[in-house]
Amino acid sequence: MNNTAQDILKKHAKSFYFAGLLLDKKTLNDAAILYAFCRQLDDAADEEDQQTKLNDLITDYKKEDPEDLINKEFKKLQRTYQLNQKFIDDLITGVSSDINFKQPKNLSELIKYSYQVAGTVGGLMAKILGANDHNAWKFAVDLGIGMQITNISRDIKEDAQNGRIYIPEDMLPNNFKPTDITDGSNDGLIFNITKQLLEIAETYYQSGFEGIYYIPRKNKFSILIAGVLYNSIGKKIIKNKTLFLKQRIYLNTFEKLLILIANVFTKYKSKEPVHLTHQLHSNYF
Repeated sequence: MNNTAQDILKKHAKSFYFAGLLLDKKTLNDAAILYAFCRQLDDAADEEDQQTKLNDLITDYKKEDPEDLINKEFKKLQRTYQLNQKFIDDLITGVSSDINFKQPKNLSELIKYSYQVAGTVGGLMAKILGANDHNAWKFAVDLGIGMQITNISRDIKEDAQNGRIYIPEDMLPNNFKPTDITDGSNDGLIFNITKQLLEIAETYYQSGFEGIYYIPRKNKFSILIAGVLYNSIGKKIIKNKTLFLKQRIYLNTFEKLLILIANVFTKYKSKEPVHLTHQLHSNYF
């Protein structure tokens, strides 16, 4: 399973894999199993026979001894790290919502969705990285939310081609349709809204970076780099106003290495951070 999980991570999450190479072998493998579990659910929600495939995976996961190999390995991981079942249940809810997709009405709904499909993963990953303090999950969730907003910003054109708009309805003109994105007639508007979303993501990134305080020293640098890489994708989108709706924005290997070098001497917080709970988290946690 080791190679299978890491191959999935390497293929579908190149920035995570790049940062994960800074972890010890066991931690990288466990992180890869978590990612493979999440990815498998997400892929099932995107397949032609979505509901059946996803339901089969969820039913199998809930067994005491799952038959699916990835579910089986993740279940072991859950027991080993005593992973929070609420995060897993909320992840399943978020992924399942993509089958009967509904555009978020407002920013609050977008943040909730981002929590469900990515903030939950941050909360689960915190335990694997050794961040066991009872406050650590709040910051880890924020980093996941920031990353998901970056994902949404990067994939606006691709999602529209699949009939989905994740930009909240109240940020767009009335009766705005996916074709209003794909036909190129609203590129300026979409760029300005994307910039707003990435500014919101920045608040969540900064909270997530403060939470690195709780991660054991041996794992701090890896999660810092993972977060900075994703954050840098957002910054690159803003610098490529005329391109980001025409081609997928990503970081090449040289850019990743520059980011790695630029952050080698980062000084981590020595004082426990205070989480901005009322500003960043709503009552759905």
